[in-house]
Amino acid sequence: MLITQAVADECLRGQSSDVVLIKQALDSGWLQRVDNPIFKHPLSRSLGLGEQSSIEYALQTHSNTLLILDDGLARKQALRKQLVIVGTAALLLAAQRKTLIADAEAVIAELNQVGYRISAEVVAQLKNAPV
Repeated sequence: MLITQAVADECLRGQSSDVVLIKQALDSGWLQRVDNPIFKHPLSRSLGLGEQSSIEYALQTHSNTLLILDDGLARKQALRKQLVIVGTAALLLAAQRKTLIADAEAVIAELNQVGYRISAEVVAQLKNAPV
């Protein structure tokens, strides 16, 4: 899995448990840091640098990139550029289906407790969506 330098920097400035997990993922090679791309496509300046760099990287690599985006504006920009996106909740539920994690809803509840916002409606929609 690839992560742009801007996203890595943002993650490494996060809470201590997040920093440890990101460092472990980078050290193990599961997560690989790539240089921020040179911006060539018009994107909203309201997006954060991490979101901009991720969308730009996907546009420039012309690969089957799956972007993990939760920010509404970032998702809208990526969809306009015909990129494939998924949110954190969908990713966690897919991980549960593949038995990579035991309880996606418990993880989502933990995320909500630390200020991340994933609504119960979104979780219900994703659980009822065809796989």
